[in-house]
Amino acid sequence: MTVQSPIKAAGLSCRVSLRKLLVVPAVLAAAGVQASGDSSQGWLSLNAENDNFVVDQDRHYVNGLNFAYLTPTLGPGQGWTGRSALAVTDALPLVFPTDATLIDTRIEWTPLGQQIFTPSNKSASVPDPSDRPYAGWLYSGLSLMQDDDARQLNSLSVSLGIVGSGALGRQVQNGFHSAFGYGSANGWDHQLKNEPALTIAYQRKWRFSTVLLPARGLEADVVPELGATLGNVLLYGEATTTLRLGWGLDASYGPRLLQPGPTAGGYFNPERAARSWGGYLIAGFQGRAVEHNIFLDGNTYQDSPSVPKYPWVHDEYFGVSAYGWRRVRMDFTYVRRSEEFHGQNGIDQFGSVDVSFRL
Repeated sequence: MTVQSPIKAAGLSCRVSLRKLLVVPAVLAAAGVQASGDSSQGWLSLNAENDNFVVDQDRHYVNGLNFAYLTPTLGPGQGWTGRSALAVTDALPLVFPTDATLIDTRIEWTPLGQQIFTPSNKSASVPDPSDRPYAGWLYSGLSLMQDDDARQLNSLSVSLGIVGSGALGRQVQNGFHSAFGYGSANGWDHQLKNEPALTIAYQRKWRFSTVLLPARGLEADVVPELGATLGNVLLYGEATTTLRLGWGLDASYGPRLLQPGPTAGGYFNPERAARSWGGYLIAGFQGRAVEHNIFLDGNTYQDSPSVPKYPWVHDEYFGVSAYGWRRVRMDFTYVRRSEEFHGQNGIDQFGSVDVSFRL
């Protein structure tokens, strides 16, 4: 499988090669599709997050982009991909319990993800040292997910990438601004320095549901979650609660957002809901105890811009999700994030749009 960076395809100059970063996940995903014998069970997703989706703010967390592929259900009959996935779940019984009646194991592959952070004032060539530093994060990753009876979801994720100029934050932001007639951000010369980026994350979600109107199929559920993320990019523990009201809730566990923040990942199985369409309203809250955030603390082993962070951060989120014909899913989520560093002037807000297609 050949993967080409869409940034390079657009003609932006780039010396960073993604081939070595993507080759292992690409081979794994290709093997999963071939072994399944039914590629129509896979899902391809595009997620875009931007503060301008909901408010004319354009500061701090300004943009996120994520492409992902969710494999079909994996099992012993799906070649080495399925056997490898089950070997991991069998080896980690505390992480992936196996006492459920219906177990659905899948891998989500993210060939390309990027997030961009800037200070409030982007016209200054020398950024305010008390404001958030310029930073970009480019990564690729894998997530192993196990759904148990549509009542519990466990996921273990690993991502590898780069923070710094190699993440192409300057090129993407200023290239986009130039194309659409916006002013350029002038302080990218002072962004975080290049540093390899590693994150390992684990989340466990529980789903408690009830049928409100049996004749209409209207349901409600609550999805509490506990999780932790480790690595030189992010180090935090979190607790999350998501409330949903609608139809077809068995198909998923909530919105697909990007870290750091509340996310149910890309797990989606409309066959569990036993209906060809569904839709629901979402409201939720996540609290995080943050030990390390490279985008605030600065580089791990080099001198770089930094700001003193708050150790406690929370997100509130509201959204809507809909899917039809078991082939298309769309989510829109509005997120309010509490202040993350001392001297920050007010909360941040951004919107997330996620579109998924069954292949």
